Amino acid sequence: MTLKTKVTSNPILIGIKWTSIQFALDTVFRFSIRLILAKLLFPEQFGLIGMAAVFISVASAASDLGMGAALIQKKEDKEAEKMYNTAFWSGLAWGLCVFILVSFVIGPIAAYFYEEPLLLQLIPVLSLGILIKPFSLIHTVILTRAMDFKTIAKIFNTTFLIAGVIAITAAFFDYGVWALVINSVLGAVFAVPIFFYVTKWRPRRHWNIQYFKDIFGFGAYSTGTLVFSNITYNIDNLIIGKMLGASLLGSYTLAFSFTENFRQMISGILNKVMYPVFGKNQDDKIKLESYFLKIIHFNSLIIYPLMTFLLLFADEIIIGFFGIKWQATVVPLQILSVAIMVHSVVNSFTSLIRGLGKPKLEMKIIVSLTLLVLIPGLSIGIYYFGIEGAAYAILLNKVALATIGLIVLKREINLNPKEVFYAIKSALIGISLAICLVFILNSIEPFQKFIFLGPAFIFFYSIFIYRLEKKEIQGLIKNFH
Repeated sequence: MTLKTKVTSNPILIGIKWTSIQFALDTVFRFSIRLILAKLLFPEQFGLIGMAAVFISVASAASDLGMGAALIQKKEDKEAEKMYNTAFWSGLAWGLCVFILVSFVIGPIAAYFYEEPLLLQLIPVLSLGILIKPFSLIHTVILTRAMDFKTIAKIFNTTFLIAGVIAITAAFFDYGVWALVINSVLGAVFAVPIFFYVTKWRPRRHWNIQYFKDIFGFGAYSTGTLVFSNITYNIDNLIIGKMLGASLLGSYTLAFSFTENFRQMISGILNKVMYPVFGKNQDDKIKLESYFLKIIHFNSLIIYPLMTFLLLFADEIIIGFFGIKWQATVVPLQILSVAIMVHSVVNSFTSLIRGLGKPKLEMKIIVSLTLLVLIPGLSIGIYYFGIEGAAYAILLNKVALATIGLIVLKREINLNPKEVFYAIKSALIGISLAICLVFILNSIEPFQKFIFLGPAFIFFYSIFIYRLEKKEIQGLIKNFH
């Protein structure tokens, strides 16, 4: 089927607009809910979910065999549409196998590994997301190919808000760690019937071996990349949970939520929009370079000030709001903030490489970094410096990723590293000037940091960026309207 959508003069801007709205609301909903849950619950309860997440996220990455990415990457709608039924039934069968494996094999292994019997109950329930994911796979592909991010935004924002409210209620009535489980699972459950209703697509009893081979040929590497990416994002949880226990892991995951999870959410705005665009323009390297530099520029204007804010005011944010029980989160939060700023220069790197039709190259890079940099760095860092050592290992891995990413992009699309610097120059100037003025204010008259200096930093940065990027900001506002 072909989803009918209103033709716009600039689908990329419209896509960014609605994905940004989804991001803004999703960030407010998810982040606020997570903060409230952290206020009501304890680090060890978050740590238990972090232990389970190591296995759940890796299994979830493998649960659709990369079929969604393969279908979105197709140039023509008709080429993708004829494969929908094969992808749906293949995803459903594979998702069921993965669910059974995780629930009844991986779950007991994880409980034994961490010496946490409660994981025997938590992991099967958290794995329900893997079982549910294939039901909305094709519907998400349809909406993404149609650049209908408005509908996607409405569905996810509504369902995750409802799930979050239920989770907060459960935490208030002392359901403990199960409140976090509710928050993780219910949103996906509620979204499925809405996707079916909106797209009107229904699976037919049709499966084609050639279509499966075509999809899997691309999806195998894409899946491998996603699996190793999730290992990369969760190997720190695995090692911290084993070596330091649930409580310190919980403290670390809160820092991770403020930084790495935030980066993934914000990069998701442009990655969702640009991935199909990269695929359709994969032969025009000049246009790809231009798009990529704009993504870096946009990301830096948002990510750099927010990460600098966390770096400067981490102590006030964590201790002041969450209480002394979360004190171990402060220093890792500061280190990870720097790591995210480094990563932002290649934030859409993997999406671009996949859009070029080279998921194998993407997988090689992720696997090499995981085995040669991240795992050794985490093992040594955690052994000698605890969760702070883990944060430094993440920073080292981000530096390596940024370096390799720029080298590869120089070869693939002739991206000049100097252009990357120019793309982030305004953000660097803005935060530097804002920091200087904040320190001058504090030296003249010491203030309570978070009450006065925090808003002052944001205000100064906003003024400087508006002066530096006035024409572009006005143009974006005009186009959005």
